[in-house]
Amino acid sequence: MKVLFTVTFVVALFRHTPGYCQSLGQPTVTTPLVVVAEAKEMQVFGSIYPARFNAAQGDEAHYHLLVWQGGTSRAALIETPVDDLVFHEALVALGVQPGDNLTMDSWSKRHDPQSAAPQEKVLGSALDVWIAWEGNPRGISVDRTFRQVASDDPQSAIAWRFGGNRDRWFNRVPLAPRPGCLACLYSCPSGKVSNGTFSISDYVTAPSRFLANSDMLPPDGTPVVVTFRVIP
Repeated sequence: MKVLFTVTFVVALFRHTPGYCQSLGQPTVTTPLVVVAEAKEMQVFGSIYPARFNAAQGDEAHYHLLVWQGGTSRAALIETPVDDLVFHEALVALGVQPGDNLTMDSWSKRHDPQSAAPQEKVLGSALDVWIAWEGNPRGISVDRTFRQVASDDPQSAIAWRFGGNRDRWFNRVPLAPRPGCLACLYSCPSGKVSNGTFSISDYVTAPSRFLANSDMLPPDGTPVVVTFRVIP
């Protein structure tokens, strides 16, 4: 009852935010966030871009799994109309505990060998993340959407954690530009969910660790559903 009440409260709190609902139906472009309290999971509608993800270059290339379309983060594997702050509140409503252990220094000092912050890894409740699309309605685990790259530090299993990071200045200032990271492939101080296996320091060392498996994934622009499930 507590979880159901909390989710109902969040729905009321964000009743003016398009696309948020508690339902057993599939998310769509007009209702992109669906919470299934009984299953302890949340489904997010988005569009996937494996070719664009692999071709991306620059500081944030091969870094973001899922971002809000209204944010400043670019070249993610998947984009969604779901606001990352609404996404955060929905996870809290499901009883998921944020780690909130990273500082912005973990990103801003990523090139400083004297700083320990970039080596920190995200904490928080564990999550399972799956992706499904029309040609694959049962879905696949996110780690299968990437192909392993030969390197001295091969890709390990992805360990998704609810990092939280709600209390950043850009999240508190109305209309301030913000990254809009829902899920990042490294321990991100902005991402609401991120990968506890790798730190920002790991990203600096091997920024092309994650490349989309284009042979398995659908073409750019294909609608997908990303499911976040709470691990007991």
